[in-house]
Amino acid sequence: MRAQSVEGIWQGLKLIEGRIDESMFSRAPKKRKGNIQGHKFGNNVLDYQKARQEIYVPSYVYHVVHRALPETAATIEKLVQPVKFHDVEKNGDINDTSSAFAHSALLAQLLNVLWDAPIAPFNKQCFSSLADRSSLPQRERQLFDEIITFAYLFSPSTLEQTFALRYVKFNNMETPRLDRYIPCAETHEPYRACSTRLICKF
Repeated sequence: MRAQSVEGIWQGLKLIEGRIDESMFSRAPKKRKGNIQGHKFGNNVLDYQKARQEIYVPSYVYHVVHRALPETAATIEKLVQPVKFHDVEKNGDINDTSSAFAHSALLAQLLNVLWDAPIAPFNKQCFSSLADRSSLPQRERQLFDEIITFAYLFSPSTLEQTFALRYVKFNNMETPRLDRYIPCAETHEPYRACSTRLICKF
């Protein structure tokens, strides 16, 4: 299942009076009102902070990589450095739940990671290098892992899926998202190579 926007995912998965609203995934979202019991995530209900990490960040990364950057990467690349982003919110700490999180903080972090990473959209040798991620600072490594294990692993492009699978194997990464990934004919071999414990499904 895919959604048209990050806000649609965020609002749609809010558990209000015991219900989520999947219609938010396919239409213009609006803020849902009522007693929020958390965010539905599979069979679990996440609190606000955990939902930011498990739902908001991966969704945001996916939509920036696949929807925003294909249209804007060339423009951003030509801008005079540094590029600054402004937001109506001032809270740049995703773990601080006392106020709304500033989207621009995540966007700036994400673009900085992408700028230096051996992957698209900025690095022209995006699929020719499988660099070791161990040298990255912790926060950057977390974002990089989101790019690989979510935006790329569940990409519409089988080339990006293959890159993600090979990267996971190269770096010996442990990710439960592999359990939810369903390979196709083109990605069957790199998927099997990721882990001998996995059972391939078609």
